[in-house]
Amino acid sequence: MTDLPDTREATPPEATPTWAVASLGDEPAPLIAAFARHTRAIGAREVHIFLDRPNPDVARLIGDRDGIFITTCDQAFWDRENRGRRPERHTGRQKFVATYVYRRTNCDWVLHCDVDEFIADGQALSNALAKADRNKGLVVRNAERVYLPDTVQDTIFAGGFRHPTNFTPEDAKALYGRFAKFLAFGLTGHRVGKTITPTGHDWELGVHHPKAVGDGPKPRLDRIHQRLLLHFDGLTPLHYAIKLLKKSFENYSGPKRKIGEAREAQHRFTRSHADRPQEILRMVNGVQSLTPQQADALWTLGLLQPEPFFPKDCDGLDLSRAHFDSLLRDRDHDILVKAGLEM
Repeated sequence: MTDLPDTREATPPEATPTWAVASLGDEPAPLIAAFARHTRAIGAREVHIFLDRPNPDVARLIGDRDGIFITTCDQAFWDRENRGRRPERHTGRQKFVATYVYRRTNCDWVLHCDVDEFIADGQALSNALAKADRNKGLVVRNAERVYLPDTVQDTIFAGGFRHPTNFTPEDAKALYGRFAKFLAFGLTGHRVGKTITPTGHDWELGVHHPKAVGDGPKPRLDRIHQRLLLHFDGLTPLHYAIKLLKKSFENYSGPKRKIGEAREAQHRFTRSHADRPQEILRMVNGVQSLTPQQADALWTLGLLQPEPFFPKDCDGLDLSRAHFDSLLRDRDHDILVKAGLEM
């Protein structure tokens, strides 16, 4: 594991498409290690992890595995690669590192995703790439983790997965009650998936889709029928609560990023209840856990995958909820004390 090499001449072309994954991570080391180890194990030729802050435990937990490249995005990195400019917004840094890999890899395709997004089936992805049009991006559609009733939630990957759907406001309210306004298409997070992009084009990678450089034509997109991208929008309730607190009070220069009505409603609620942490946790539970009635309804509509997921090649990693939350308490001690979030 080293800083990212230029592999454009290192790997001969093959009949089976090769793919790389690029991700910017600022999460506890066990999650980043699980993401990297799983992604490499299911068939990615290259896994590029960019650390938004130094985290030496990541390399230790990944161990001696080839094909995984770790780069710390410290000031020396930005001095070397971007004339000293570190993009202010997290999304700007994501776009930079994804495009950085896209322009250097010898793989046939590059996927940008977050370390809380796991490809469920690498062979299915490879099969889709073998049939794909290399003049188009291929959207890997997502499902979102949700906690199921009457199930053990002892690991950070516990639960099933719900699919997005365009509920009417009346149906959403009937199903989710007062929490409906916090959900968009039945999800807390995005519904658009992430695009795996063929290399060799004059494109740059966005958070979700590729973009043309300059005045070039907008890249066209196809979509994989299966929902292969599993999004863990908060690995534990505490994790999601911390995420809400950080996002609700972030203050970037420039125009405000559009995040959608439901996410904005979550942030407004968090700001107005910042002194009442149990109310924030109640909201987190309401949007990320299903009652038996909700689970039955989603199952009947074909919108729920109850089958659990656990990442591959993760023997020896402590992926328990208790351990993950303990790392969060250490990392985010100040914000937890300020908010009174003691769990």
